[in-house]
Amino acid sequence: MSITCRPALTEQQARHFRDLGYLRLPDPGLPRGLLAAVAEVIRTRAARLPAGQTKVYRLYQHDRALLHRLVAHPALTAPLTALLGPNVVYVLNRHNQGSLNAPGAQEVRLHRDILQPTRGLLTAVVYFEDAGVETGCTWIVPGSHRAPYVGVPQPGGGGTWMDEHPELADLVDQALPVPVPVGGVLLFDACVFHTVGPNTGVRTRTGAVLGYRSADELDANPDPTRQIVVAGTQLYRGNDGPGSGEFGGV
Repeated sequence: MSITCRPALTEQQARHFRDLGYLRLPDPGLPRGLLAAVAEVIRTRAARLPAGQTKVYRLYQHDRALLHRLVAHPALTAPLTALLGPNVVYVLNRHNQGSLNAPGAQEVRLHRDILQPTRGLLTAVVYFEDAGVETGCTWIVPGSHRAPYVGVPQPGGGGTWMDEHPELADLVDQALPVPVPVGGVLLFDACVFHTVGPNTGVRTRTGAVLGYRSADELDANPDPTRQIVVAGTQLYRGNDGPGSGEFGGV
């Protein structure tokens, strides 16, 4: 079976992501059958959650074969390599979750996914249903990945909440909704402030929240339990080994 997907990003799309911190891909070419299968995994697991919980954590581990087809699909890895470079890993210890935004959900709070760009993280949200303003699409504060890195991290790990920091108060009302149709993908820098919108409609909004980053070429011992190579390879480029050469000097 042949795989069809869109070409890698244009220069204008890559610039949009770097300048504004996000990029919407309405139809990157993910197979609908694959999307339906992953959506079913999320809905099945979500039905077993305690009342009030809507996130299926450790999504990849629920069905590794199926989820690997999604997270490593060329329709995702082609734009990712255009933004992150040729060697990309899928992160298992951040995001890696399914999300079911049910009617009436009101979890709205602007935040970053990471506190600072220590390694960098790119968030990819894959939508299995239309994500419009009514069903609670993601809201983004464009360009906020360049705002100061302030505050303490969220409890249990994570980024930072915008409403806890007065120095960011003038950005709260700058958030814009980013609707994405079924089968589409929203990519954003994990340092961009964003939030899920309220679901005021009558339908759910199901998606998968995935985390990617460039393979760390200075990590001599990458942890395979926390990352999976999905494009290129895991290279070590440190110059601390025998025979390693320096790249220039100062």
